[in-house]
Amino acid sequence: MRTTERTIIYGVLALLLAINLSAAIERGEGTLHAAAAGDGAQLGPAESLTLTDDEHSLVLRNKSGRLAWADNEHARVFSIGFVHVGRTLGPLLEAEQYVDQRRELEEEIRAIDEEISQRMQAMGEQPDFDRASPEARRFSEEVERWRIERGRRMQKLLADQIEDAYRDLVAAVEVVAERRQIDLVFRFIPTDNDFLTQNPAQAYIAVRARIAVKYPEALNMTDEVLEELAVE
Repeated sequence: MRTTERTIIYGVLALLLAINLSAAIERGEGTLHAAAAGDGAQLGPAESLTLTDDEHSLVLRNKSGRLAWADNEHARVFSIGFVHVGRTLGPLLEAEQYVDQRRELEEEIRAIDEEISQRMQAMGEQPDFDRASPEARRFSEEVERWRIERGRRMQKLLADQIEDAYRDLVAAVEVVAERRQIDLVFRFIPTDNDFLTQNPAQAYIAVRARIAVKYPEALNMTDEVLEELAVE
């Protein structure tokens, strides 16, 4: 066979192969693979990938390391994770620094309570003590103000501690999310946790707090966050 004839025949065969391959892809009967050196295969590199159906086309691109299908920031694929906040805040609030703060306030409150109790006892031991006297009324008002102040100070300390523990939790989540390349982290309560409620209102709140009804367990990053916080 002469060189010219071989060239023509090989060219025709290549053309037929290309036509058949194109037709198979259009009918969805084939998959296009690009071989690559190494352990596996990869397609690309490519600036975009266009997916089509009978009416629409979807152009996929890499935008800042995320899959995007439009130019706006909302048209991105973001990775997500979940953290059981209740399981993390509890152990955090039992950390030594928070326990010491509560113990210090409790000791201060106990000292004032004892001082008031001693004054009350001393007044009651006076032979001419009159509970209806102006002095007794002023003392009673003082005790009531202290009772309110005592509750306020305890509540304020607990509120500040919860906020501080939450900030520590957020910092740990940031570290774990950065390590695992997670973009969005939601708080959640596992669906199989008991409600521990006493009335319908509490039960309804428990339902609303469980924002994820179904989720892959791999998205639960609570254990890693606890490890980062060095708590159990």
